[in-house]
Amino acid sequence: MTINHQSLIATKSSRIVRAAEGRSIMEFGARRAQGADASILGARAAYIAGVAGTSCTVAGEIFQIPVLGTMAHSWVQAFETEYEAFAAYARSYPDECLLLVDTYNTLRCGVPNAIRVSQEILEPQGKRLKGIRIDSGDLAYLSIRARDMLDEAGLVDCQITVSSAVDEYLIQDLLRQGARIDSFGVGERLITSRAEPVFSGVYKLAAIEKEGISIPRMKLSDNPEKVTNPGEKALYRLYNRTTGKVEADLITLVHEVIDDSRPLTIFDPLHTWKRKTLTDFRAVPLLEPIFISGKSLYQKRDIEETRAFCLAQQDSLWDSLKRFENPQEYYVDLSQDLWTLKDNFLHGGFCGQE
Repeated sequence: MTINHQSLIATKSSRIVRAAEGRSIMEFGARRAQGADASILGARAAYIAGVAGTSCTVAGEIFQIPVLGTMAHSWVQAFETEYEAFAAYARSYPDECLLLVDTYNTLRCGVPNAIRVSQEILEPQGKRLKGIRIDSGDLAYLSIRARDMLDEAGLVDCQITVSSAVDEYLIQDLLRQGARIDSFGVGERLITSRAEPVFSGVYKLAAIEKEGISIPRMKLSDNPEKVTNPGEKALYRLYNRTTGKVEADLITLVHEVIDDSRPLTIFDPLHTWKRKTLTDFRAVPLLEPIFISGKSLYQKRDIEETRAFCLAQQDSLWDSLKRFENPQEYYVDLSQDLWTLKDNFLHGGFCGQE
């Protein structure tokens, strides 16, 4: 469950981060997650995939993730006026003052009150208004108008953050419209992966051991995607030495060794006539033993090392694989020995029928 859930949230987060084209993404999903574990572990997965931080303070404490966020609408509503709410917040957080400007009316009072607080409270202390957040309305239009108002007041360094049902598609659309946005707060559509809420990873039996001998096993199905690969296996990632990009992953039987000093022909396991010969490649084994004879051998990465590894692996993918619409297929091929073993199972008799 942990592998499926966090892989799902990391994948969604990666898409959102890439859509933002270098703009900061803040994970705001805790209150919309399906339970405490989903909010905490989801924040971890999102950070590993590239978001700047999380509003979930528990996740921040447990995993040492940067904790980010802004004021709530309830803070503004607790005061007699919006200006008083902003002023109190600025006095409490003069170095990190980011004001939520859409509680009543973004352009008529929210942005003007933020400017007034900056001029009357922060600037006399030598401080600057860090930013404003817009959480409703026409985000493209409001961000453009707000940017003009802030710039006219000399707050050219004040950041604009938007939230409200944000995902990778809305981000792309806002940027196409010329929205003046510096960062995004993303909640429910990240933490629930709302558009694609299931990650279908499963464990399947591949071999049994009898008298110290590993015997391959395979599950057949009328659905090709549910036919498993038999036997104990190894997994290699094949990188182009010139570009550093991934050519394919290759699943082999455990005893096979991939020699990347010699040409290697790989092929599509379903459409075997689709073949490619690699001559300038690097084969990196991906599987590492965690336990041997009950003893832990694995040196666990901390979250920053895990994040750096994840981002580097994403950079090794061709852009065509990362398209949101009609992406190129990522090839996971079988070695000739594994394909032959699988083909023998497919054409053998294992039902116990004469």
